[in-house]
Amino acid sequence: MADLDVSKVIRRVRQKLQVSQEGLSRLLNATKGAVQHWERGRNRPDLARLMALRQLCPPSQERKDLDALIRDSQVQVSPYSSIKTGLRTQAAKGKDLDELFPPQGLDVLRRENQRLQRQIAKLQSTLDRKTQQVHILEELAKDLQSQIASLQSGTTGTPAVSAEPTAKSADQ
Repeated sequence: MADLDVSKVIRRVRQKLQVSQEGLSRLLNATKGAVQHWERGRNRPDLARLMALRQLCPPSQERKDLDALIRDSQVQVSPYSSIKTGLRTQAAKGKDLDELFPPQGLDVLRRENQRLQRQIAKLQSTLDRKTQQVHILEELAKDLQSQIASLQSGTTGTPAVSAEPTAKSADQ
């Protein structure tokens, strides 16, 4: 199938629905200007609006064209999905991955992967530090509990501090 002209498909669907640009904009929760831009080929509608437009369109050639536009948009959003599952699209058969996915796209993915790996390393370091602090606090809590228990039983190994003044301090 030849490349579809998005602007012509949108205009034909709108005319098939017999609504104005303003009416279509209300149906799709878009501005009238956005619909004008779509029909002039200046912008493309997002995937959600294409899906909504497909639901409005009765079964016809226009709906088939919308389906093709939706598939194209889905491939643009996630071009790697067909490779990941082991399925290859018709366009991918016989082509090298470098032809399918430009190097600048792979570079972006590599940089993002490196950034995420650095972020994971920082988070792991912070987690290790916090875990160590928790262990220290647990040990301190155990020590304090044992000291409290020994003070309550009166069998402390350290001299007890008396609240009564000693003879020297009373003479002064």
